[in-house]
Amino acid sequence: MKGRRSKRIHPAAQLAAFAFWLPSALASEVPAPPAGASPQVLNGAKLYQAHCALCHGPKGRDANVFPRPIWGPGHDIGKFGTAKGLFDYVQLLMPFDNPAKIDDPVKTAIVAYMLVRNGDLKPGGSIPTGGDQTAIK
Repeated sequence: MKGRRSKRIHPAAQLAAFAFWLPSALASEVPAPPAGASPQVLNGAKLYQAHCALCHGPKGRDANVFPRPIWGPGHDIGKFGTAKGLFDYVQLLMPFDNPAKIDDPVKTAIVAYMLVRNGDLKPGGSIPTGGDQTAIK
């Protein structure tokens, strides 16, 4: 049809349209916090589910929106090198709809949880606000 444009729906709008059923649908997929997890990592697990799982999936992989794994086999976080590098990326760009909506301690807890899930930080460990030189393999 000449002169007719297809409407593209912004990814945030697509997510919002399905957000009403997503939390209950994902509840069975949420991994249990690791045994012996520090308060920071426990908090990071909850915060990841609240702020990140909608796009990245409750297990950090196989999500419909961003299917590339963010930790574990074939992960993307290794390119950041350290906890500080990962934090800086999260600080600048996540959540993609408004990076300013969550503060540094929240983002740091999420990074700590991601590092535990990737095997780079012991479950009982923690990182300082803003990350540190903890290596990501």
